[in-house]
Amino acid sequence: MSAKDFELNQPLEALVAEAERRFGGIVYEEVSIAGVTLQIPQIKDMPRYLDRLVGKTRPGDSVELPLWAKMWPSCLMLGMFMARCPLPEGARVLEVGAGVGVSGLVAASRGLKVTVSDVEPDALLFSRIGVLKNGLEANVEVVDCDFTKAELPNRFDMIIGCEILYQDHVYEPLHAFLERHLAETPEAEIVIALDSVRKGQGFFRRAEGRYRMMKQEFPYKDEETGQERASVLYRLRRTS
Repeated sequence: MSAKDFELNQPLEALVAEAERRFGGIVYEEVSIAGVTLQIPQIKDMPRYLDRLVGKTRPGDSVELPLWAKMWPSCLMLGMFMARCPLPEGARVLEVGAGVGVSGLVAASRGLKVTVSDVEPDALLFSRIGVLKNGLEANVEVVDCDFTKAELPNRFDMIIGCEILYQDHVYEPLHAFLERHLAETPEAEIVIALDSVRKGQGFFRRAEGRYRMMKQEFPYKDEETGQERASVLYRLRRTS
């Protein structure tokens, strides 16, 4: 479904029932990151769901894959950073393009005030289920936000995002969004994680001169293919 036709502010049981209706079943995958253990909702039978999608797609139309549902290695790396980052309790964090919101949930478990956002209604549904399942509703707000044009009422001490640089046309509006919503303090920071194959060069070229950038690479072995891969973490702070 392309439009949000449900309310996020419902009890956990009602949201789970909505997810079951949409996807034919969900399961909780236990994820442990730097001592934080979370129950993350996942589509129970992804191949079966994809078959349903293909069956409903008219000839000539493209299939919209639920990329938001995958827990990418770079998102787990970002979650590890959030578990250890030096933000004080109560600091405000915004996660953009959150998918199932792993990194934001890790941050919330530390006592940070987190806004988890995405443009995909189903991602919002799964994020909210994750919030309630893990008892983090006091620290997490889930909001519908298209970072290419949205305007939120607050600025944030840290803005984080995982695998959000896969489309070149978002680079300029994303820069404008980050500038409007990053707190105006020397310590305010943008943290972006991505697979090393997605360079995001256009985005980082635009950041030159505006931000000081730190880059750290984390190698890992892909369990599905056995290939050596790497995730990259970028930290950006304003130059002035």
